[in-house]
Amino acid sequence: MACDESGSDGENLLGGNTDVFAHASVALPVDAAAECVREIRRRIRSPAEEYKANHLLREKHRAVLVWLLSADGPIHGRAHVHLTEKAFLVVDRAVGLLLGDPADAVSLYRQGPEVFGTDAWRTFLVTANALLRVRPGGPRNRGGQAVPATGDTPHAAGKAPQATGETPHAAGETPHAVEKGSSTTGEAPGAAGEDTPTTGEAPNTAGKALPGVGEASRTPEDAFFATVDALVRAAPGSEAAGILRRLAAHRQRADDYRTRMRAAPALFPVLNPLFPALRHTAAHWSADGRPVVLVHDRQNALTPGRTARIVQAARRDGIALHGLRLVDSRDDARVQIADFLAGIARRIASDELAGTGDPELTACLRPYVAAESVWGDARSRARLAPAGETPGRATEINSGV
Repeated sequence: MACDESGSDGENLLGGNTDVFAHASVALPVDAAAECVREIRRRIRSPAEEYKANHLLREKHRAVLVWLLSADGPIHGRAHVHLTEKAFLVVDRAVGLLLGDPADAVSLYRQGPEVFGTDAWRTFLVTANALLRVRPGGPRNRGGQAVPATGDTPHAAGKAPQATGETPHAAGETPHAVEKGSSTTGEAPGAAGEDTPTTGEAPNTAGKALPGVGEASRTPEDAFFATVDALVRAAPGSEAAGILRRLAAHRQRADDYRTRMRAAPALFPVLNPLFPALRHTAAHWSADGRPVVLVHDRQNALTPGRTARIVQAARRDGIALHGLRLVDSRDDARVQIADFLAGIARRIASDELAGTGDPELTACLRPYVAAESVWGDARSRARLAPAGETPGRATEINSGV
């Protein structure tokens, strides 16, 4: 099974270039995939040496895109897409860490923007992302513990979050790869490796600052729990505030988690959606008992140590994954098709999430989307996945949470 992804920003889920991560896989013979690529090139007739999803997404090539995804097209019934809504993954992980169970993540995520206001909710998401990203070393906080980089800091209304340094990896691991075609990961390292203080105050539903978020926010932990406290006081009678109160009661779990991650960073960072998507892909294609080997485009995050552990963990849990091999997509037409599908799926899903979806293209994509996709937004999910489905959870592989 050939695989590729689109929308990779590592653990920088709130300050990266995209709001959706897509992982696509195709089950095509090499010769059939090569013929599919040739047919796409024949129909598009671009002089470009390497075709990407953007070629297919141009309005003038819409007919080619619809053909590729249609029931009569070359990949129907032979391809699969796992989607991750990045902001929901942050909430899922934060609730799972602090409550020991992510069951309340869906309710909190769906109620948060309306109850607290979009700007204040954005501050919660950004501070939650920062809480879960851990960098070893750095200055010490008031308790004598090391203070890692916060990742992202809250911002004033209408301003985009700043991108910050990539989360380090276990010894010997390499940084996450940038999305193909991009010149940057979207994450700039903090100055001299120092922690970025969380300053400013989060706006509440009335557009005013949430009290208590500014001066106390010296560490990611301080920023997150000050934001939680401010949101609870802004809407004390809401169900969402009740969930946040329960999160606030478990500050020690957050401190313990960050201490563990500073001492021994997890092999699989908790917020990187690539690893659970790979596990899902292997489970999907081996569901009928067939052993599968995944052939994936080269990705810096897929180090030898990680690929070996993914295979080992999958087989331990009854998933018939017999190997994970990395190739250059330019040398394997199957991976090129997976690359096209991942980029197409990410764009269509992102447009649906923003409320600007194209009904025809969404309908074309829908048969390929995994019901277990990690997706919290109810409106767009109803368009992308079968009605009545509940969001999947990004299964962890030695994640540290």
